[in-house]
Amino acid sequence: MKGMGKIFLHEMKKIGKEKSLLFGFLLLPVLTLLFTVGMTLLQPKTGQAEEADAYRMYFYGMDVQNLNVGMMDDKEIWIVSCEEEPEDFIGSKDFHHCDVLVDFSDIFNVKIYYFESDAISAYLRMSAESFVRQSYESIYKDMKKGVSFREVEMEDIKKKDNANLMIAMLLPYMLILPLTANISNFAADTVAGDKARGTFYQVMLSPVPPLSLIMGKILSVSLISLLSSGVYIGLDVLGSRVCEALHVKDAFGFSGVTITAMQFMLIILYAVLLCYLFSNLGVLISLFCKDQNQAQVAQLPVTLLCTVASMLSMFRLGVSPSSHYLIPVYNICLIFQDLLNSRAKMYNMLLVAGSLLLLAVAVLITTLLSYRNERVRA
Repeated sequence: MKGMGKIFLHEMKKIGKEKSLLFGFLLLPVLTLLFTVGMTLLQPKTGQAEEADAYRMYFYGMDVQNLNVGMMDDKEIWIVSCEEEPEDFIGSKDFHHCDVLVDFSDIFNVKIYYFESDAISAYLRMSAESFVRQSYESIYKDMKKGVSFREVEMEDIKKKDNANLMIAMLLPYMLILPLTANISNFAADTVAGDKARGTFYQVMLSPVPPLSLIMGKILSVSLISLLSSGVYIGLDVLGSRVCEALHVKDAFGFSGVTITAMQFMLIILYAVLLCYLFSNLGVLISLFCKDQNQAQVAQLPVTLLCTVASMLSMFRLGVSPSSHYLIPVYNICLIFQDLLNSRAKMYNMLLVAGSLLLLAVAVLITTLLSYRNERVRA
């Protein structure tokens, strides 16, 4: 399309010169990161930061005497009796990340809690499993052959505590809120800003076709908003790593998250579609306003509705019916959650992508028709 590249570069330069617009691009996410990490540092530590003085295998539901059973890395290995409930004990400061806990309260369903990511804990888990199987043989040695018992259940504490459930719940809110806020900020200046500066009519008289003009503005808003949201989430990931390194509770929800390359690419694809839709809507609103401040105020209902939709998705229970995947904004929240929880259906994915694209095209057509309206140009 003729002239679209020039309009795109012009809009990007204009955004780069406007320091107030760039405040939400980098400074605000950095301040949010520092504040959140600072607040997490005030929380009590998990007890895993201190070096262990010895390695321990705790036994719950079984009467054992505290016993030193060997050495490893110049540290003693102890068998210790545990009186506290397993779920409470593994979260206490007494349970180190090198330790293991054997729940012997149900001999037909023995559980061994350990940290798979820690080499010492993984080694002690194998020793604990061997002890459990020897106990089976000792207790049931007089029973008939062919009697089978349930396998020992391994519980990786790291995996248990850091499933994708939290980030699946938070990602729509974390992505949509900065995205809509940034688009509201950047899109407000596209047309309304030109009107306030008196340059709008010069652009109208240029040989650039209306479609190229509008698309250039939309693409510039989409790109800068995606980059800003990427910075925001990237800093949250960094904050999560900082919390993990400092052994404080992760306030960001990214610690331990597992995501495949396909899931990542699909999330990016839907984020691009969502950003394109919002940018279309932002330019349309800016077209009907006389200055940047008026455009930002007019954008507030859209930002509010998007925020409410993302918050409603956080309280979603179970699998939603297919009709919910047609609700604008709310449907993108559902598909983000489904992708991270590995339960996304192809039909629902296509439904969301198609509905977002059709809605964006409809808004673009409305913008082009409105651009030709004399009352809008006045």
